[in-house]
Amino acid sequence: MTDIISPIDYRYGRESVKHLFSEENKFQLMLKVEMEICRAEEKLGLIPDGTARHVENAIKEGRPKLERMKEIEKETKHDVMAMIRTLSEAAPEAAPYIHLGATSNDINDTVTAIQLRDFFKILFNDLLDLQSALMFQIREHKGTVMLGRTHGQHSSPITFGLKMAVFLSEINRHSVRLMESTGRILVGKVMGPVGTGGFLGDIALDVQREVMANLHLNWEENPTQLVGRDRYIEYLSLLNNITVTLEKLGTEIRNLQRPEIGEVSESFDSASQVGSSSMPSKTNPIDAENICSISRLTRAMILPEYESSVQWHERDLTNSASERFTIPYASVLTDDILAKATSLVKNLSVNSERMWSNLIADKLAMSESAVKFLWSKKIPRQDAHEIVRRASMEAISKKIPLDVCLRNYMEKNGIDISGIEDAFNPRKFLGVSEEICEMTLRRTEALQSEMKDFMGGEKWIA
Repeated sequence: MTDIISPIDYRYGRESVKHLFSEENKFQLMLKVEMEICRAEEKLGLIPDGTARHVENAIKEGRPKLERMKEIEKETKHDVMAMIRTLSEAAPEAAPYIHLGATSNDINDTVTAIQLRDFFKILFNDLLDLQSALMFQIREHKGTVMLGRTHGQHSSPITFGLKMAVFLSEINRHSVRLMESTGRILVGKVMGPVGTGGFLGDIALDVQREVMANLHLNWEENPTQLVGRDRYIEYLSLLNNITVTLEKLGTEIRNLQRPEIGEVSESFDSASQVGSSSMPSKTNPIDAENICSISRLTRAMILPEYESSVQWHERDLTNSASERFTIPYASVLTDDILAKATSLVKNLSVNSERMWSNLIADKLAMSESAVKFLWSKKIPRQDAHEIVRRASMEAISKKIPLDVCLRNYMEKNGIDISGIEDAFNPRKFLGVSEEICEMTLRRTEALQSEMKDFMGGEKWIA
């Protein structure tokens, strides 16, 4: 037995996604593409009637075997040629016509497009699930007041629902980008080794259109031997953008779970889960940390694809090895952390009491509200800012509340202090936080309906 090296094989990724990029599934998809080429060429009168049926029957009966392909590949040192010979052995009646007018990357790139087409359905559902988890937290906590934080320091109050709405808005934009780019990414080709369709002649475009229509893909209008790698770069850029949001989400949760903050905590199975091999008391945010770690790895996958896009003339082989890693690994890992992020958000423990106590323990957090209060007393904004700044410095040095310092200043200078209690009430300085939350929820509900309709109707096909 060959030793397993990649953690994807035994630790990360969901089986449904790993199957899409597995050896066996890729082999079956290669056979399917060859069958569709036969079907299109038969329809257009290039090859005898019944050829595609012979290929289809062989595939349905399981006659072409991956193991046989591997045996042949040891001789040929060429995986696609090994597949062609395997299929030809399994469907001898069709053998003279299999792979007619095609080249290896007609098969490989079209298979990749099918894999991505099937993965996109999972990816859209991943995004829908995460949206729903975030929406739940927004509805629950649109009025849950907490400290805002900038530069790692306390700042004006916000709500936890608003914090989650920021992440939801990002996920929504990723979803829109995905819909906009799907048609550019799910693209195959059947135009031979230099992109002219020379072997197929006048019917080359007709064959390509027919094959891609049957596979529910778009076709490359200006190929070389390859589908344009700018398409793969765009795809990996989309995944990168998603993983950045997930890492930001994971980082925020990790920070808020720190004991000195303690405002949220990741779900932890106290009956059996172990947080540390040395400190039994630990309840670490392992899913949030895992999301951050894998996000960094996934984003690195785009670098080889940038390099793979630069080819000698109509094609060389410098993309081949790296793309066996980049697209499958990035896809499997992005799905993995999207699922973890959804579970993390859905099962998040939110300590609203701690949020409130952290907020009211620091009256300096209301300094912006204090400036607004002085401005309401007809004090110019810049002057009000300086008054509150000096009062804040005094409060820090004397270790007394800001509202006491400000009250003393106003009384000393004959400024009406009526309403100062409201100025230091965090619940009265939330602006339109709840309105933003409600607006984000409405927009997300509309977007989710659009996403479901988009995938169900295959609207990416030109």
